[in-house]
Amino acid sequence: MALNLALVYIGYRNGRQQAGQEALNVARGLALALEGELRGRTLALEVLAASRALASDDLDTFRSQAENLVARQAPGANILLLQEDGQQLMNTAAPRGAPLPSRAYMVNHQRVLATGQSSTSDVYFGVVVRRPVVAIDVLVPRKEGAPPLVLTLNPPLDAFDALIRRQQPDAGWIVAIFDRTGLRVARAPDPDRFVGQPITADLMEHWVSGAPDGRLDAVSADGTRVLTAFARLPEPYGWGVAAAVPEATLTRPALLTAVTLLAIELSVLALGIFLARRIARGVLRPITDLLRLAASPDEAALPTSSRVRGGLPEADRLAEALMTAARHRRTATASLLDSERRLRLVVAELNHRAKNALATVQSLAMQTARGTAGSSPDEFVKAFTGRLQSLARAHDLLTTVAWEGAALDAVVRSGLAPWLGQTGADQGLRFELKVSASSPMPQIPPGQVQALVMGLHELAVNAIKHGALSVPEGHVEVSCTADPASRTATVAWREVGGPPVLGVPVRRGFGLRLLERALAHDLGASAKIVVEFEREGLRATITFTPRPLSPMEATFQDDVVKHSPGLPEAARLSAP
Repeated sequence: MALNLALVYIGYRNGRQQAGQEALNVARGLALALEGELRGRTLALEVLAASRALASDDLDTFRSQAENLVARQAPGANILLLQEDGQQLMNTAAPRGAPLPSRAYMVNHQRVLATGQSSTSDVYFGVVVRRPVVAIDVLVPRKEGAPPLVLTLNPPLDAFDALIRRQQPDAGWIVAIFDRTGLRVARAPDPDRFVGQPITADLMEHWVSGAPDGRLDAVSADGTRVLTAFARLPEPYGWGVAAAVPEATLTRPALLTAVTLLAIELSVLALGIFLARRIARGVLRPITDLLRLAASPDEAALPTSSRVRGGLPEADRLAEALMTAARHRRTATASLLDSERRLRLVVAELNHRAKNALATVQSLAMQTARGTAGSSPDEFVKAFTGRLQSLARAHDLLTTVAWEGAALDAVVRSGLAPWLGQTGADQGLRFELKVSASSPMPQIPPGQVQALVMGLHELAVNAIKHGALSVPEGHVEVSCTADPASRTATVAWREVGGPPVLGVPVRRGFGLRLLERALAHDLGASAKIVVEFEREGLRATITFTPRPLSPMEATFQDDVVKHSPGLPEAARLSAP
């Protein structure tokens, strides 16, 4: 009974830990969605600020343009045009020609004038609309010498309520958006009750510490004990997002399970006592022996004799059947426990790899969109498709070798597969792959395979666009070496015959960031990535220590081999 209660408590603690992580993931996801929402509204306002009508001081035409923008993209919002001192020149919430007051809240207004950058304000009370509002302020481009103007968008706060509803995982969760000072911008549930009010003291203490995110135990504004996680948006937004799951939703299932187990165990105990007393009245000794045999735990040794002489033929036969069943049960239990253990490891590894794949695809999409390819849909599709295909080639390679690791030269061939065998203007190979024959190629585990394939893809794409492969006579030399003494592997990249390299580029694109940051991180702490912008051509050296397979990876690979009859037991992809 105590063991069951302990297991229930362990399950509760694990569920609580998972709930806390889920709350943090919800807060981070909502922070990303909120940042995208604010960025989109800011960009729309910046486009409006560049209006020709505004540049020519044609406020009537500009007001019509502003009203059209509100009707199309921000129903319920209003747009203001303000002078440097905060005096309103236009407000779509007021009738044309109506007298307009000066702006009372000047903190964000002055921040935009001081920095020249767009900024999102904290919550304040709107003088014209007579309700709590937030402002997105952008500086209007003006001719030299002209007085500065600020264009403001006051989005409706219920727009953020809709954003919360899209991200809220369950109706029982509490999700809130708040500004830099801790005032709530939106909340679910009960937005009308809590919007404009400060967040709780527990959350405020962590918020003012400046941490980008975190988890804490707290009490909500309506007195409910909750497990809370928060995430902070970067400037120029500076807002925060909090997600909280009530403690009751975590403790109630654990208590129900504990009570149910206790009731079942007490019922079984009472039934056993009743039956034992009834049987003991007739044949106490044989049945006592049988009970001792039946109640013996699986760890106990079985009697050496296949029969137990108890004085009753029926009892003897029953004892023999019990011993046979015990042996079968022990064998089946051991096999079941081993299968369950392996299944948990395989499921955990599959879940981990699926999440990693989704995170990698999301990161590729975001980074590609932020780069130069993001300005053109065709260029974005081409660049993003190429990166996805490199990721697919890594997965194809790992599937071929049953996810137990691939030889270094095979990994390099997979990363450069689309371009190997191509010839240049002089009929020479565009890629010359050199594999050291002095030492065998080390086996690279799955995580490092994916990172290395994507890194080589970025080097090849850069060479085609800007390097040696951008001209017919250029080619690339790639060499693979291994040092058994230090257990390190090295891939050297050398571009020959391309246009002169003019030095380190001022702007570091996604490919270079992937090499210097992501690749170095994924290859391990001892990895060293050296990129040299020599005048004769780009040089890159990737040195790392191949990691051994983790227990989950090893179990996953064993199960893949076991359940794939067509796959050899010790599949290896080695050099030809």
